[in-house]
Amino acid sequence: MFIERIFPEVVAEKGTLRERLVAEAKARGLSNEDMKGIISIVPKVLIDAGAFLDKISDLWRYEFGVPYDIGKDLFWGTHMWVPVHCLFNALSCAHSRLPTATCADYLKRLAAPRKHQDTLVEMIPGCKVDSSVAVQFEVSGEGIGDRTIDWVIGPYGGRIVLLDVKRRVTDFIDQAERIGGEPIVPEPNHDPALLFRSIEEKFESADPNLQLQGVWVITDIQQNEKRLSAAFAALSSSKVHFAILGDWNPDAHVLVKWAKDEQYLRDLFHVEKSPRFTFT
Repeated sequence: MFIERIFPEVVAEKGTLRERLVAEAKARGLSNEDMKGIISIVPKVLIDAGAFLDKISDLWRYEFGVPYDIGKDLFWGTHMWVPVHCLFNALSCAHSRLPTATCADYLKRLAAPRKHQDTLVEMIPGCKVDSSVAVQFEVSGEGIGDRTIDWVIGPYGGRIVLLDVKRRVTDFIDQAERIGGEPIVPEPNHDPALLFRSIEEKFESADPNLQLQGVWVITDIQQNEKRLSAAFAALSSSKVHFAILGDWNPDAHVLVKWAKDEQYLRDLFHVEKSPRFTFT
C-alpha cells in the first residue's frame, strides 16, 4: 500500500477491505444473508484494496483512488484513505435502495479510481433518509432537458424533494496551493458561489409547498458564513430552495429560502445543526 511508503507512522495494523467490510457488517448486527448480499456487489478491483487501522483516528481506512495534482506536486490525503464505514454505508444504501440496473451503473463508476470519491458521496443523502420514505436515484424527466436528478425523495410530509449532490474540491486545491510554506494557514480566498455552480441549470421552477429543490454539497474546507449565505441568496428562489453542506456525519449546515423549511429538511435527513462547515 502507498500508505506504508508515505505515512508508515500512522499504520497500527493492516488487513484487506473484504475483511473489514465483513467486520463492519458483523459489528452492525447484520444477518449473514444481508452481509453476503452487500459483499457480493462490491467490484473486484475495489474489494481487493488494502486496509489499515489509522493510529491517529483509530479508524479502519481503505486505500483507493488517486492523489490530487497540486501544482507540480501530488497531494496525498484522506481522500485516498477513506474510513471503511463510509464505504459500507454507501454499499448498503445502493444494495437496499437502488434497482438492479441503477445499482450496477453506480458500482461501475465507484470502481473507477478517478471517479471513486465523487461517486461514493452520492449515497450520503440516501443513507440519511428513513427507509420508510421512498427514494429514486439518477432520475430522468424531473429536471431541465436530458439532465438527471441525483435523488427524488418522497412524498414526505406532503412534498417531494429533488436533490443534486456535488463534491467540490476546487476551493481545497486552491487553499493547498496558497498555503505553501506559510506558517499560518490563510483564510480561504475563493468565491462560495462556485459551490453552487450549475445547480440552477438542473431545475425547472417549482412550487416549494409541493416540491422542494436543492443541492447537497461536500466540501473539504470551511466557508465564510456571510459570503456563503449571500451566494445562496443570489440563486433563483423559484428553482433552488435549499442547500445543505454535509458529509457522512450526523450534522450539517442547512441554507433555506424560507425559514420553515430548515426543520423539515433536518427531520428528513436526520441532521443536527453544526458549526463545522462555516466560520465568521
